[in-house]
Parts: sequence; structure tokens; C-alpha cells
Amino acid sequence: MASEDMSAAPDPDQKYWAFISYSQRDAAWAQRLHAQLESYRVPRSLIGRRTGDRVIPRRLIPVFRDRSELASSPDLVHEIRAALQSSRSLIVICSPNAAASRWVEEEIRTFKALGRGEQIFPLMVDGEPNAPDGQDNSPVECFAPSLRFDFGPDGSRAKRATEPIAADARAGKDGWKDACLKLIAGLLNVGFDELRRRELRRQRHRRLGFAMAVFAGVCRPRRRGCRCMGQCITATPARSPRMEPIQTYSGRGGDFPSI
Repeated sequence: MASEDMSAAPDPDQKYWAFISYSQRDAAWAQRLHAQLESYRVPRSLIGRRTGDRVIPRRLIPVFRDRSELASSPDLVHEIRAALQSSRSLIVICSPNAAASRWVEEEIRTFKALGRGEQIFPLMVDGEPNAPDGQDNSPVECFAPSLRFDFGPDGSRAKRATEPIAADARAGKDGWKDACLKLIAGLLNVGFDELRRRELRRQRHRRLGFAMAVFAGVCRPRRRGCRCMGQCITATPARSPRMEPIQTYSGRGGDFPSI
């Protein structure tokens, strides 16, 4: 395991592990994802492993959450491009709002122009991917045009559509937890199945540790002699000074004695 702080990206020119691109109408999703990524603790067995050009960190810190961090910037466009340049990956929160957002479209194009198209990770939260155009009652497209098509060096859009692989947080699909794990696996450059197995193993260890702690608390001897699981050996209560032993009747004449 490397001894240096693994929380920062190893490349000083790429200080952000990811840049989150989203429509302002999906700000709640962005905030939730940002908190999930920066609070995630990488399994101990993965920390320090080199995968490609990166070393797996303890935490995915920092993650850039788009325009919310640059609200007071006098040159928003320039600052956003600089943040994209400093990001290893781009996460796009995909929804009909994002597909219609000028900002999201520009951020995807800029990141692809940097030659990092393979480091774009879509997260679907609403709508449908690659929905048919011009049809009545069709699902609403969630992918921005720059996700569905590649672009040439001159900026011209290719005629053939691409099929981006996305984590799907929608109901009945991956669900929020697995969708986030897929994104994290992509950021760390490890397989989703491997990360999920390690995460499940860690959860089992946590549950076992909790159960053992509860059991130890229940079984701890108590002041009056409790030994285990409610089976208590209590001290013999002191005899009350007002109590006298009950006299037995011998049956040989006389009245029945009083108590």
C-alpha cells in the first residue's frame, strides 16, 4: 500500500476525480451524487492498486459539481473549461432536462475534444435513451446529442449514432446503489462485479460485527449475577425483619396455631 495520501488524483494537472455535468433542473440528483461519491470509502483491499495510469485512492476527493462551484466567477465559460481540463472523468446526469441543456451539451463536446471520450460516464435518472424522433407518444430522450453522436476534428457530427453504456438509476433498473457503484467502478478502472463483491463482503462484515457487539452487550454479566441471555442468578433476598417462619400444625390437640 502506498504511504502517500491517496485522496488526491495522482496527476497534478487533473485535480478532480470527476466533473458532474447536469441540468439545473436536476440539481437535487447532482447534489445527491456528489455526496455519494465523496463519502464513498474504497475497500481496503483495493487501495494503492495501480490500474492503468492511476492509483486507487482511499476516497474519491475532490469531485467537481459543475456551475455550483463557480457561481461568482466573472468568466464562467473559461472556468468551466479549465475545470473540465483538470478532471479525469466526466459524469453526465442524463434526463430530458439534460438532453435539452446547452451547458450539458457544451461540456460533453469540450471533454470529447480533450480526447477523453472513453472517460465519459452517463447516469440515467429519467427519460429513455436513444428514443425515436418525431413519433407521437414516444419516450422523451435523456441523452444529449453529443452523447449519441461522435464528432470529427472539425466539430462536424458523425451520421452514425453511438450507444453509450450508462448506469441506470431509474426505478426497476440498476437502482441508485448499483448505479453509483457502476460509476465508481468506472472512475477507479476496476470491474463492477469485483467492486460489488467486495462491497457485499464489507457489508457482511459490518453486520457480523454489529451482531457480535449486540451479543456481547446482552451477555455481559450484570451486577446481581446475570450470566447470559436473560438467565439471571439473583442474590437471595434478605429476610424482612417483620416476617416470622410459619408454624406447622402437629395435629395433636389444641387449636390451630396462629401465624
